[in-house]
Amino acid sequence: MKKKVMIVLTFAALFFGHLSASPNSACAENTNPRYLIVTSDTILSGMAEVLLPAGRYRVESILPPGQCPGHYDVKLSDIEKIHKADLIILFRGMPFMEKPNAGGRARLVVDNDTRNWMAPDSYVFGLNRLAGELIRRFPEDRKEILKRKETNIRLVRDEAQKLRKQMVQAGLPGRAVLASSLQKEPLEWMGLQIVGEYGRPESLSTKDVVHLLRIGRDKDVIAVVDNLQSGPETGKSIAETLGRPHIVLNNFPTERGYLTTLKENVYAVLAVTRK
Repeated sequence: MKKKVMIVLTFAALFFGHLSASPNSACAENTNPRYLIVTSDTILSGMAEVLLPAGRYRVESILPPGQCPGHYDVKLSDIEKIHKADLIILFRGMPFMEKPNAGGRARLVVDNDTRNWMAPDSYVFGLNRLAGELIRRFPEDRKEILKRKETNIRLVRDEAQKLRKQMVQAGLPGRAVLASSLQKEPLEWMGLQIVGEYGRPESLSTKDVVHLLRIGRDKDVIAVVDNLQSGPETGKSIAETLGRPHIVLNNFPTERGYLTTLKENVYAVLAVTRK
């Protein structure tokens, strides 16, 4: 009887521990997974990890979370991962994933529908979409994937609701910011009003800067918000000229996982509004 109890407790620990794993943990407790899943980035690797049963799958991502997809150079180790993968999952339009030869491996190309999946509602949308695609490819794990999907949707929605309460209490909704266009959806989810947006640093002209400064003064923005991956210094000089805080947010989950990265982004914005 004691042996049976130990087996049940061990399985429960593995299951719930896997739900909170970071995107690149690679299931350290599983020494011989059946499938290797390689993803373009940490949004997809994190989702795949929480959706797929522990012990049967190992998930690894190519793009480091702090790097820009448009400027990433594929390494030999990345190509080796891709050649060993049983399934490659990538967002449509990831240029670095088009370079290496997949060696005939199965590829799942995901369309983000122009959404930013770092925003909680879009993350849930992504979980639903990816779960459906994984069930098509691994029908034997359908029940487990659906169970894990529902569990993680509840976790994301509960945490998002808590964060929204904090933002409302801080008086964040309706306040104006200038921001990188790549952070527009997460900032709008926070309740902020994007009164001026800009692209990558190489596309920002002097005329654009003058225009943004004019808007920033007219709308009394509370901050200038940059996207880490596309250029953390892009709006810094604008923020300094306006005398407003400069914030840098993450567009991909860090090694600490999606929910932790979401909280860090929210807290970075709350920190300047509470001053």
